Amino acid sequence: MLPKPIHDAAAAFDSLPGIGPRAALRYAYWLAAQSKDLIRSLAQAIEALSESMQRCQLCGMWTDAVLCAICADLRREQNSLCIVATSQNVLVIEESGAFKGRYHVLGGLLDPIEGKTPETLNLASLVRRLSAPSNTISEIILALDPNVAGDTTALYITKKLSTFPVNVTRLARGLQHGAQIEYADGATIVDALQNRRVLKNGG
Repeated sequence: MLPKPIHDAAAAFDSLPGIGPRAALRYAYWLAAQSKDLIRSLAQAIEALSESMQRCQLCGMWTDAVLCAICADLRREQNSLCIVATSQNVLVIEESGAFKGRYHVLGGLLDPIEGKTPETLNLASLVRRLSAPSNTISEIILALDPNVAGDTTALYITKKLSTFPVNVTRLARGLQHGAQIEYADGATIVDALQNRRVLKNGG
């Protein structure tokens, strides 16, 4: 019953994460009602993603140049490297303004069920970065999700880097700001206790 252009557009939207068949069809009909200029502009923006975007040759973040803006910035700290799963994670950390070093984007987390094995992640280039004669990295910060996949990936990377003279740390976990202890689960309490901060040193 659907016109082919509507069917094809809805099928394309349906392939996107977080969008179901009904939402996909709603988007297709909405686009059909828009001006041709708006549809062309949207199509050109999507095409540019395919034609212009590439992985940064150093860190693996999505960029439209050989090196991303962060890797090309000589003012960034050279001794600290923050490892994240996706390019979106980089943006979140950058918005905080708390980190001034460089990044390494894995392109996901280890999850064999989803086909995410060590070979599919950006790990070989991480080893090359640390093995380079010009390497000055002394600390690696694992900014990975606090779940099974994140824990597995953190453990694998820690073992992988055991022969390198670098400190490996991970983002602290525990109670979020504004959270109430009575509603926290056991794992959150354990993390909060293990990662507690010193407010006063009695020594």
